Formats: sequence, structure tokens, C-alpha cells
Amino acid sequence: MTRDDSSGGWLPQEGGGLSRVGVCKVTYPEGNGRSGFLIHGERQKDKLVVLECFVKKDLVYTKANPTFHHWKVDNRKFGLTFQSPADARAFDRGVRKAIEDLIEGSVGVDMDTST
Repeated sequence: MTRDDSSGGWLPQEGGGLSRVGVCKVTYPEGNGRSGFLIHGERQKDKLVVLECFVKKDLVYTKANPTFHHWKVDNRKFGLTFQSPADARAFDRGVRKAIEDLIEGSVGVDMDTST
């Protein structure tokens, strides 16, 4: 989901639906072996990519409740509703590990956020 501050609500990406979302490590071919992390979401019914957001060191992550988490990168706000608290915790661990790796400098490229 993305946040629409003008209406004060969360809007589904590309019509919503059940999606597989994860944090992926990516290597940039033009980056001389440099890498980063991408939050990638693909709708299950048609494999449409509904979420692509590069993780940055300054990503602000919020656990609003056990099954809804949201984050902000640059001026964009994204949110996910999970099927279970366990799924939400696993995603949270992945995002926090990615940020930790970026801060420690083991990987890192500042990329634009897109969806």
C-alpha cells in the first residue's frame, strides 16, 4: 500500500490482493560489484510486481500493530498488512538486517525509490 496524505488513508498498490513480499539483496551490474537491498512484492494471482522499494540507511520503519507495518523512504510511504504476526516479524527482521548491513557498510548504494 501507499499512503495518500491528502485523504489520510492507505491505498492498495495496483488494485491490491494477496502478494508475496520480501527483502532481496541485489547486485548492480554497473556498480562495480556494489549491492543493496530491495523490498519486492509480487501479486500471487497474476505475478504483477506491485511493490519495489530500495532500502536506504535512513528508512523509517514502524510496527503500527502486530500485522500492519509501514515505512518511509525519502518522501514515499509504504505499508503492508500481513496474514499473521509471524509473517510480520519475519519481514521486520529482514528489513532491519538490510538496514544494519547498509549502515555497517558491507553493502550500499543510495538508489531512488520506485513503485
